[in-house]
Amino acid sequence: MGMVKGVLLIPLLYLLNAVARIHGVIYGQALTDYIAVILSTIIWKQYQNSITKEKDSVK
Repeated sequence: MGMVKGVLLIPLLYLLNAVARIHGVIYGQALTDYIAVILSTIIWKQYQNSITKEKDSVK
């Protein structure tokens, strides 16, 4: 949760508040959650592929 708050949420709140004052705060958490899910999925896929390659090379 630290990455989500420190790296994604805080800068996103600043950017969204510059564009749309009140809506930036409202949509900031939702966008942060979506971005975190997408990044987690990408990282998980890469990890899964590396494990599959290791199993294939052992055989």
